[in-house]
Amino acid sequence: MLAITKQSDYGLIFISFIYKKKGLVKLSELIEKTNLPQRFLARIAAELVKNGLLISKEGKNGGYLISPKITNISFFEYLSIFENDVLVSSCVDDNNECKFEKICNHKDFIKKRLNVVLIKELKKIKLLRLIE
Repeated sequence: MLAITKQSDYGLIFISFIYKKKGLVKLSELIEKTNLPQRFLARIAAELVKNGLLISKEGKNGGYLISPKITNISFFEYLSIFENDVLVSSCVDDNNECKFEKICNHKDFIKKRLNVVLIKELKKIKLLRLIE
């Protein structure tokens, strides 16, 4: 079911923070402002770098910068970094066994229509729009 995880949420906070600073940001700066766990943020930052949303500069004067690639990233692509599946409901997950499957009349609608519409709309939204 679509519920944004803490990773996705904190990742947005991290990207927004860097975007507003308009320069190199140390992980420690964000930790100081938010009191978020250092290890957790470091893993999120690593994923954002790996997926091309952030640039990492190593060393004493290092930190993170927004990647120019961020302008082309959709919210769907962003969510796909941290979310296993972007689904309206867990019932449309093929790996989910539903005890109501024999009497359910709405699974096909959710899977074939609603979920498709959700994904289509999430792909239209640019990540930059959320952080500006």
